[in-house]
Amino acid sequence: MQKTDKLKIGVIGDFMTEATDEGVRSSINAYIETLKQLGHQVDEVSLPMAKYSLPIYYIVVPAEIASNLARYDGVRYGKRSDAQTIEELYGESRDAGFVTESKRRILIGNYVLSSGYYDAYYQKAQQARTLLIEEFDALFQSYDILLSPVTPTTAFKFGQNTDDPIKMYMSDAMTVGVSLAGIPALSVPGGLSDGLPVGVQLIAQKKNDAVLFALAKTVEKEQA
Repeated sequence: MQKTDKLKIGVIGDFMTEATDEGVRSSINAYIETLKQLGHQVDEVSLPMAKYSLPIYYIVVPAEIASNLARYDGVRYGKRSDAQTIEELYGESRDAGFVTESKRRILIGNYVLSSGYYDAYYQKAQQARTLLIEEFDALFQSYDILLSPVTPTTAFKFGQNTDDPIKMYMSDAMTVGVSLAGIPALSVPGGLSDGLPVGVQLIAQKKNDAVLFALAKTVEKEQA
C-alpha cells in the first residue's frame, strides 16, 4: 500500500454493541474519524458468526492442546517426577509440569475429544469454524481492512481477573476469531478511556500484513 492509497475499511458492528464499554466505543469511533480524514472509506459490516467465535475457540484450541501435550508424561518429554509407580509418574509429572490454566485446557480438551462428545463438540466446532472463515473471506471480497476493538473493556489491573477464568476468556472475544481464521491482525493504540488504554484491532487478508503496518503507521503519524 502506498501512502496515497485509499482503502475500504469495514468496522465489525457485532463488536460495537452495548456489550462493549462506552469508553471503548468512543475511542474506536475517534480512530474511525481519523481514518475518514485520511480519505479512507469506512462502513459498518456484519460478521454474524462473531458471537460464536469464543465458544468455537475454547473447544478447538483446548482439544489441540490436549492432543499436543499428551506426550508430556515425564518419560520422554516434560518434567520427570521422582515416582515409584507408573501411575505416580504420569500423575505427578503432569501435575508439576503445568500451570493451572494449562491443566484446565488439557481437561477441557480431553473432554471434548472423548468418546461420545467428539461429534457433539469438536466436530461441530470445526464446522462452525469453517462458516466463520467463509464470512471473513466474503467481507474481504469488498473490503481491504476490517476493524474492531481488541477487547470489550479497557485494560484491567494486573491479577484482577486471575481467579475468574470466565472473565479472562471473555476478554478474548474479539481476537480469537482472527486466530481461528488464520489471518493477520494488528493491535494498535486507540487512546484512553478513564485513563486506561484502548486497543484497536486492524485485520487483513492472508499475506497482507504489510497493508496493516502501512495503515497503522499512517494513522499514528496523523495522530501525533
